[in-house]
Amino acid sequence: SGRFQRVIPDGWQETPPVARVLLCSGKIYFELLERRDALKRYDVAIVRLEQLHPWPREELRAALAAYPDGTRVVWVQEEPGNQGAWPYVERRFRGALFDRLPLEGIARSESASPATGSHASHQLEQRELLDAAFGGGGVGFVGV
Repeated sequence: SGRFQRVIPDGWQETPPVARVLLCSGKIYFELLERRDALKRYDVAIVRLEQLHPWPREELRAALAAYPDGTRVVWVQEEPGNQGAWPYVERRFRGALFDRLPLEGIARSESASPATGSHASHQLEQRELLDAAFGGGGVGFVGV
């Protein structure tokens, strides 16, 4: 009964005003959703991109239309900042989505390898990444 959607807007009916919108693609969405629920951070919207090419410009514009100008948008990915979708996304928008929403990225530190090779290090980096996505500190910032 469902259908493929290139962009999936946040289904949460925000009660508080949205302070930031997290954009992501892939399984990181489920971790972001779980963290948002655990933190009860319903001032954070999560929008999923299920297709990156061709770029879903109008679908993304529609998904972000409800958020006021100046709302902070953050691309979140598990991959290092020089890998994954962030370089592609950043090149398209150069710091602002549709000339109205500031855009930055959160990812692991740049690396020649997509993984640390250590499960414990991976888990620590993942916690820092999720903390950074919701406004906490962390070493995973890129593209700021």
